[in-house]
Amino acid sequence: MAIVLSALYSTLSISQTLYPTSLVESLKDSDQDGVIDARDLCANTPAGIAVDNTGCPFTKLEYYNFNFDVQFDTASYKLKEDAYGELDNLALFLQLQPRTKLLIEGHTDNTGPSRINLLLSKQRAIAVSSALISNFGINKNRIKTFGYGQERPIASNDTEQGRLLNRRVSGEIVIPFLASDDLNQTASQSLHLSNQVTIAFGRNRYNIKAEYKSTLEAINKLLRDDPDTLVIIEGYTDNTGSKAYNRALSLERANMVADIINSFSPIAPDRIKTIGYGQDFPIASNQTPEGRIMNRRAEISIMKRFKAAQEVAIPKWTIWSVDQLEKE
Repeated sequence: MAIVLSALYSTLSISQTLYPTSLVESLKDSDQDGVIDARDLCANTPAGIAVDNTGCPFTKLEYYNFNFDVQFDTASYKLKEDAYGELDNLALFLQLQPRTKLLIEGHTDNTGPSRINLLLSKQRAIAVSSALISNFGINKNRIKTFGYGQERPIASNDTEQGRLLNRRVSGEIVIPFLASDDLNQTASQSLHLSNQVTIAFGRNRYNIKAEYKSTLEAINKLLRDDPDTLVIIEGYTDNTGSKAYNRALSLERANMVADIINSFSPIAPDRIKTIGYGQDFPIASNQTPEGRIMNRRAEISIMKRFKAAQEVAIPKWTIWSVDQLEKE
């Protein structure tokens, strides 16, 4: 009798789990992604895909910035022949992402007068822009160029290697703020903002009228609330005065708008980009007083850094599964 009972016990221990059926069912992991069904918000995840603790594919948002491996000779803005190969991938990306815009920034070392370096850095950015337009067919309206001279070094100018690194072109890829997603539209509507804001100026003036202060404060709030946003401020004039004077005045207007935005709460310099076009790009005839009034302006474009979801390989979130329980 003892032998029979022993055999029966052995059979039960092999064929039956020690855990209640309800517990086993509650810990089932049907798609074997490491997250039990009760917590799995993404059923049937393909095998081998890394997931987060809800069972959904784990992704991260990756910025698309660039730093061209293009070096310039001292006091030169001419692209070398081997530089064109560096532009291939960027041009292909722009062709595949037609909503995107490209912001190109030129920089110099501290050799020479700062005024000359400011112009030289702009010419370096334009050289890259021109190559993308003429050699790769990128629409010129998708590219904006900025020159910062020696103001933003990334290495010491005390060594030749440092100066070489500072003679560079860099920038980032952006999209219009309202074009990025519905949440951005909701945020902008609550602040009464659109993708572009226009500020009018008096003749030969760059001071900001009080009526625009609330709009600029709203832009500051948007920049603080969403760290992925940035603004481009472009200054313009009518054709009264010399071209050199108008170019300087238009930049003063753009910089004044930036200063007012910053006055509400400081924003990182790389998120407020300014440029002055002088009397170029009028939106009305300069032959009439009304047209000249319209041309004396600054335009603020609200942009968002372009990002794309990329899968990240991470250790799966672990929880006891039915298989683990059976092995205990």
